[in-house]
Amino acid sequence: MKALTFIASTLAFTAAGIAAGILFAPKKGSKTRRDISRKSHQYSDYVSDRYDDVIDTGNDYLDQLGDKSKQLTKKAKKTARKVEAGIK
Repeated sequence: MKALTFIASTLAFTAAGIAAGILFAPKKGSKTRRDISRKSHQYSDYVSDRYDDVIDTGNDYLDQLGDKSKQLTKKAKKTARKVEAGIK
């Protein structure tokens, strides 16, 4: 969770720094607004892509965890049957 917070903070401060740099650059207002709009769309796409990557990775881990859980459940049931058969 700390890594995700760090990444989100880094992206937010980077975006704020770039936006401040664009705002204080000596350009016409219309060009500055166009640049801000373009950059915000680029960053939005970037963040959206990274979010999708994180979700995909999380889903992969959950699938692996589910598979491992099923394997361990089968193994536990098999062992329980052997123990039960040995008791009888």
